[in-house]
Amino acid sequence: MKSLLSVLLALLLTSAAFAQTTATDPLQDPTALTNAFFKAMLDEDGTISKYMTSDFTITSFDGATVDGDLLAQGVGGGYVIIETGTLSNPRTRQYNSDAAVTTGSWKAKGSIQGQNFENTVSFSVTSVKQGSTWKIANVQFTAAK
Repeated sequence: MKSLLSVLLALLLTSAAFAQTTATDPLQDPTALTNAFFKAMLDEDGTISKYMTSDFTITSFDGATVDGDLLAQGVGGGYVIIETGTLSNPRTRQYNSDAAVTTGSWKAKGSIQGQNFENTVSFSVTSVKQGSTWKIANVQFTAAK
């Protein structure tokens, strides 16, 4: 759990956030899926796992990675608390009918095990269609300048 916390802290101390909701089923649209993923980070309600592929990874600006199970444990277990989050300038590019990349920035405020952060990061989300539903395979954060 310490490695998860250090990676999440590194991710969030150099960036942040979320804030869009949508009526579209997130598993049917890659843009709605990205919004739902960041909302699940904010809500900490245990729904984040349903948006990820079984081999999901999140990569921080320094190249450290965390798998989906560890991320879900950190968010759902109260180790990561996102108080506010806002997505800005999301842009989704879809390739064929089974891959999409969403980019934008995320401004967030919260804490990781009591250590506060307030940052903005650029993100890239890679979504893939598995059967009839969209899932997120990878999230990449880059420190925003």
